[in-house]
Amino acid sequence: MRPVIPLLLLVVFSFFQSTTFAQTRQLRGTVQDAVTQTPVPFASVGVAGKPFGTVADSAGRFRFTLPDSVAGSVLVSCVGYATQRVPVAALHAGGAIRLKPLGQQLGAVTVRPGKVRTRTFGRTAASSFMTARLYTEPGLVSDELGKEQGTILPLTADCHLRDVNLFVAFNRFRAVTFRLLLYRVRQGQPAEPLPQPDIRFTVTQPRGWVKVDLLPYNLYLQGLKEVAVTVQWLQSEAQEGSPKAFGIAAVPLPGHSVFTRDKSQARWQQTTPGYLSLYLTADTYQAAGRRAEPGAASAVEDTLENYVVADSLKPLFFSGPTTALLTNPHHYGSNPAAGHSLQARGGKLYYEQYGQGPPLLLLHGNGQSIADFQLQIPELARQFTVIALDTRGQGRSQDFTTQDYSYELFADDVRQLLDTLRLRQVNILGWSDGGNTALSLALHHPEYVGRMAIMGANLFPTPEAIEPAVLARFQRQLRQAQARSSTSTETRLLRLLVQEPHFTLPQISTIQAPVLVLAGQHDVIREAHTRAMARALPHSRLRLLQDATHYAPQEVPEVFNKTVLEFLRQP
Repeated sequence: MRPVIPLLLLVVFSFFQSTTFAQTRQLRGTVQDAVTQTPVPFASVGVAGKPFGTVADSAGRFRFTLPDSVAGSVLVSCVGYATQRVPVAALHAGGAIRLKPLGQQLGAVTVRPGKVRTRTFGRTAASSFMTARLYTEPGLVSDELGKEQGTILPLTADCHLRDVNLFVAFNRFRAVTFRLLLYRVRQGQPAEPLPQPDIRFTVTQPRGWVKVDLLPYNLYLQGLKEVAVTVQWLQSEAQEGSPKAFGIAAVPLPGHSVFTRDKSQARWQQTTPGYLSLYLTADTYQAAGRRAEPGAASAVEDTLENYVVADSLKPLFFSGPTTALLTNPHHYGSNPAAGHSLQARGGKLYYEQYGQGPPLLLLHGNGQSIADFQLQIPELARQFTVIALDTRGQGRSQDFTTQDYSYELFADDVRQLLDTLRLRQVNILGWSDGGNTALSLALHHPEYVGRMAIMGANLFPTPEAIEPAVLARFQRQLRQAQARSSTSTETRLLRLLVQEPHFTLPQISTIQAPVLVLAGQHDVIREAHTRAMARALPHSRLRLLQDATHYAPQEVPEVFNKTVLEFLRQP
């Protein structure tokens, strides 16, 4: 199986830090209520349009660094208070900033006689083909507090909000505190915030649905066709011995976007397609005799089956212990210093080469590219000569034909590449489609294969191998793509997804290469199928990666890389 339509996704909760030689200054202060002179907890402090700032702590204190090149003023804000503009120079001394309470509430709603109905707006599916990662860990001077992530949800004209729900794909903190924020939508993006109380909630569970009860806040939304719903990171408590990571379940469903920004005053960044597992429930009011508004639905359109065919479903955000983000700073997949091209039958292949040592070939998933291995290449290149290939018709590799794709065709391309490089007995790391290609190469050209690590591979495209609802979605996506074009790259990749491979357990039992079989604990490749593959391969080792999905190389890169390296280093 494989990841599909490239994202995609990494939108990118980046935290821009000053370079080693940039001059910076420390800004600090305390935020207080102008009337009571008591601390305002978790107020946002930031530079308009820039990713610089922080969130005050529970006692209203804040501290952060700002490059000298950033001049002007800092905006200090909090729900229920008027935003105050403070000159940068005034924050060097660390004095008090007093915010004036607004005292405004959402206006009351006059409900017309008629039908009251509870409806759901958003994505109710808990499954994820990727995760929208959100991570921060506060520091005394420099931190990533204040990050926001959310989506736009449709509404009916009159809504009384009951609750908001989001699905935590993984939480490796002891506790994380968020603020829920609602915005008007203008030109398809979050605009000015709606008047609302300060709604904060804390997540302690490692996985599952989190429900925030909104009834106590008496929130009525009237005259809005849609609303942007976001969560802002306020505070986190790390768990000793556990990697720091937090992710919300998501799929790259066309027609939906994920919006993020680094600080409360930074510009919004949009990732399309991207659909968070986040939804509102509300009592809606409809006058007697009036039809429901177009687009209003009693339940979300998205269910478990609403996966998108895109093997390159890159997760939206990544941050591990070093707060590394999937921003590809080394330009893997587009690095002219490391890139090479090779003429192939009916196409042109692109590959990049890094490091020194025994050769190691990287094969990505359906719709992905070399860039999807950006969290693996630096580690692997310390001990191996890494050869990362863009598969035909994907990344920078070209295909000049209209023939159907097959894993045998992809394996033949690999064989031609290895012949050109005069290599045999090459170690291979294949992810999803790349794992299927590696199996095909081992079956048809075993002399080229040394050790193989295959992540999220499958032997056949049936409900026994792939989650049935996911496979059904793939099949519908294929029908839609074929209606547009029967020979486009998109259609051929989808067709490959639902029609291949056609391996059997007795067939792979003839593979003599040592094989590491990997899959995520919550992979869309069914666990029973993965275990059957491992049993059939005569020289195999099985590793199911905890708290991970089909995107384990990006979700748990440290564990993934260590597991692969230990396997490859064996004599």
